[in-house]
Amino acid sequence: MLRKGLITCAIATMLTAGVGLAKVHVYVGLAPPAPVVETRPVPPGPGYMWTPGYYNWDGAHYVWVNGQWMLPPGHHHHYVAGAWVHHHRGWYYREGYWK
Repeated sequence: MLRKGLITCAIATMLTAGVGLAKVHVYVGLAPPAPVVETRPVPPGPGYMWTPGYYNWDGAHYVWVNGQWMLPPGHHHHYVAGAWVHHHRGWYYREGYWK
């Protein structure tokens, strides 16, 4: 019982310190294909912003994820599109985010 409590305490400490929250990159040895040219549908309403599509790696292949209209989290926000980044270990995807 004491051991279980110590393990739980150690995990909680790591999470509080941010150790468990680190971003892990999945490196792919094959460069992503050229992006698909998307036709944007009509926005669903005022204030929506287009977030472009991107290639996702499914463990064996690149799979296209369509862009979509989204509402920004607040006024004056804009979307920074995700991108595949080349690194000496291969390619990894940097996710898009609102800024």
